[in-house]
Amino acid sequence: MRHDDSTTDSRARAAQQVIPCIDVRDGVATDPSAIPGLADPLDVVGIAASYAHDGAGQLFLDVVDPWTATGYLPGLLRELRKTGLELIVSVQHGVLPSIATCTEMVSAGADALSVSTSMVEEPDRVAEAVRLLGGRRLVGVVNCSGDRQRGWRVRIQGGDTPTTADAVDISRQFGKLRVRALLANNVDREGTGIGYDLDLTRATARVSRLPTIASGGAGSAAQLSDALRSGDATYVLVNKVVHSGRESVGSLSESLCRHLHTDAD
Repeated sequence: MRHDDSTTDSRARAAQQVIPCIDVRDGVATDPSAIPGLADPLDVVGIAASYAHDGAGQLFLDVVDPWTATGYLPGLLRELRKTGLELIVSVQHGVLPSIATCTEMVSAGADALSVSTSMVEEPDRVAEAVRLLGGRRLVGVVNCSGDRQRGWRVRIQGGDTPTTADAVDISRQFGKLRVRALLANNVDREGTGIGYDLDLTRATARVSRLPTIASGGAGSAAQLSDALRSGDATYVLVNKVVHSGRESVGSLSESLCRHLHTDAD
């Protein structure tokens, strides 16, 4: 019985390290989800509830609408809070709006707002937000392309716009601000299922000294395990692999638990 309890606890801890992502436009998922049992495959709250039921503790809500078109968002956040998930909210590709709007989103249920584009274009605004809201209300996101040999260059506006900014330098700046966490995403790997850029995860985690979320390319529990067992990633982001219904947060965490247990042995 003690062994069963230990296994259950390990699976629960593994699930807490898996952060599912839902892409949102006009208040619904951008693509229908194939998760079994959903009443509406575009319903963000229904999708999130399934993740929470499987043991996830956090949700990354990636709202692609511009801030001017997010009148629905406070109401959606209030409904999502009922799932029990902590909510990391990205709007307009990580653009940080006015402090008043940030405060409204936090009041509605956002635990943290993600910042990526604004860190390149308006770093003073990001610093002001940290000063007024506290670092725990922000998650730094570094979208980039490249590799260890060539270096990683930051891409803004959801990865569509290249810049000359160095991803490692931007990660260091987030670390100095002591934001809640850092998400490191290689856009070259998004949707490929080939696994995370572990070199990027390692480099950004070590310079920022922040809890780091590996992102971009997740396709299997083994790849999640590779990111977590290195000690550089604290969390792993998953999107298509669970949204498509091919895996669930529960199945991934169960497999992840086995992988990590085998590594420990």
